[in-house]
Amino acid sequence: MKKILILIIILILFSVIVNAERIRVDLIKQDPDPVRSGDVVEVKFKLDNSQDLTKNDVKVEILPNYPFALYSENSTKDFGRIDSREVVYFDFKLKVDNTAADGKHDIVLKLYEGDTVWLLKDAFYIEVENKRLELKPYIVASDIVTHGSSGKFTIEIANVGRQNIDALELELLESKDYKLLSTSNYVYIGDLEADDTESEDFSIYVNDKVHNVNIPLKLRYEVNDKIYDEDFNLILNLLTEEEAKKIGLIKNSSVTYIIVVIIILVALFFIYKKFRKK
Repeated sequence: MKKILILIIILILFSVIVNAERIRVDLIKQDPDPVRSGDVVEVKFKLDNSQDLTKNDVKVEILPNYPFALYSENSTKDFGRIDSREVVYFDFKLKVDNTAADGKHDIVLKLYEGDTVWLLKDAFYIEVENKRLELKPYIVASDIVTHGSSGKFTIEIANVGRQNIDALELELLESKDYKLLSTSNYVYIGDLEADDTESEDFSIYVNDKVHNVNIPLKLRYEVNDKIYDEDFNLILNLLTEEEAKKIGLIKNSSVTYIIVVIIILVALFFIYKKFRKK
């Protein structure tokens, strides 16, 4: 009786091992790679049934733990019965905690076939980069008031992260909202220490019928011999002509016309008096 019981246990264990091996799950991609702390990452998997049609429905459940939290709508993917040699692709979205440390972090899956469950642990890792690098560009000054006018604006870049930045470059990207009047859209700034700022001026002509000027730009910099590229879009808010006139930034055209007429009349009056004396 004992021998029969041991044999049954061995057969069950062997069956579980065989089933686990024939249904293989692989992590094939994370996007972005690496993901920065505080951001969302999409993790893509491949499920491969290397043998016969499964006897039961197959499901995969993700078990997010620190520093990950589920960002997708559902933590479980249900594939039904999977054919022999069938490959299934699936993905989850995870939010990375702001305090996540640099490095690889484990994510855990549960694989179900009917009532049988396998815990897939220490098999999948997500590369996380702590958000210690953070540059914030913003428009700090501008003398451009309305559309259809030219002027200068100033972009300031703040290093609000915890690391010094090397070889910082600023490039204005194309925009249909304005025409660049400066000689170049590119500026080399150089090193920018943590908790410090640098600013650069640009001259543009704002096209007609534009009320909010989109100023796309690219920042490129280097930290620990690794190059980073980041794209931003700044907004330069303009006033309508009526708003600008109300606060005195644009002179009212009718007032200007009256002043010109008065000046002309005064000039004609003096000319008339001068000729009358002769």
